[in-house]
Amino acid sequence: MRKTSAIAALAALSLVAAACGDDETTDDNGAAADTTAAGGSDATAAPGGGADGDCTLDEPLKIGYAADFDLGGIGDVPASKGAQFVVDTINAEGGVGGKPVEYEIKQISQTPQDVAVAQRAVQELLDGGADIVLGPPFSDYGLPLLEVTNGSVPVLFVTSTEITLSDPDRGSFLVSFDDRVQGSAAAEFATKQGFTNAVTMSSSDIPYLNITTASFAEVFEGAGGTVATDLSFNLGDTDFSAQVNEIAGLDPQPDVIYSAFFLPEAGVFLKQLREAGVESAVISADGFDASEIWTVGADAEGVFFTSHTFPGPGNSVAGFLADFEAATGEPIETIAFGALGADAAQIAIAAVEEACSTDGATLIDTIRNLAVKVTTGETDYAGGGTPQRDVTILTVTDGAPAIVDAFFPSVVAGG
Repeated sequence: MRKTSAIAALAALSLVAAACGDDETTDDNGAAADTTAAGGSDATAAPGGGADGDCTLDEPLKIGYAADFDLGGIGDVPASKGAQFVVDTINAEGGVGGKPVEYEIKQISQTPQDVAVAQRAVQELLDGGADIVLGPPFSDYGLPLLEVTNGSVPVLFVTSTEITLSDPDRGSFLVSFDDRVQGSAAAEFATKQGFTNAVTMSSSDIPYLNITTASFAEVFEGAGGTVATDLSFNLGDTDFSAQVNEIAGLDPQPDVIYSAFFLPEAGVFLKQLREAGVESAVISADGFDASEIWTVGADAEGVFFTSHTFPGPGNSVAGFLADFEAATGEPIETIAFGALGADAAQIAIAAVEEACSTDGATLIDTIRNLAVKVTTGETDYAGGGTPQRDVTILTVTDGAPAIVDAFFPSVVAGG
């Protein structure tokens, strides 16, 4: 099979309409069976950049998804479906290296967390022949996963933005930007709006909740703004009256409040904030997108948040969404995270096409230097573990997300 044939097949997806079935099956815990389903739809952008030449693999490419379907389910549920869709599509066009791509999902998360069980699940993926592992959003499972893979195969953390999971020397890569980048972009956006006085809210529960905030504060203050105070909260909090009362008592009132919230905490906070008469703008991170903040109603109207993508002329997201729904009979749960799942599968396929190999060390080196067109646009690792990608700024208008801006921040915190 020509190296370029699978790439060309994916490129054609946005041009021709076709239908495919969703062959993913799950057990009661959400773990999916190994599939090599053929089916096809035209939704995804193409991996590109594979070298010309013949490529026939001795063994099929196998992608294993080590999924967190608990707290991380806001990312891994839609992402695992987006990746499955790309696998089904490429298999309908002949697979990679003359063989169908295999795809297996294992749920590694539990409540309460059990790292040993999670690591055994990862080892089972490796024992089953996984050549590339797709990883969960957060480091509580991501770092133990890397102890198992130990640089033997590349790991693509599909919806994660945690900087600790970007380490190409361990074969560890993010599929999108990291928390310093999205926090910095939020601060630059706030400065562009003329905001000069801010309040931040952070939590030590997971790194995501304080690295984003610290990055926002660093860049905002570097641009001449003032952060009046940083207020703490915890995941699972059901009452934010103490924080809201402190904000309401500030003089002057902040122009903007920044925090990396999720639902349901974000919904409670916004409701109490508006009931207290605080009119400050609210900017948040991609957790607002993942948990669909617009579903809380009027309290979310006008909030801003950073995201990974949105349908537009610079990407193939609209086609992906339409074709996914046509193929499966249902929409993807979250636009950005479903699209990142497609991106991850496309990066894996492009790396194998480029290297014409499924050897772990070879693929790690290939991904480290990979530049490829994927569903959300252009991705370029440029020798690192985190690709440089624009941050999309969304707002809630009339109860739905809408794009405001997209850019890479001119200053990145800690960089």
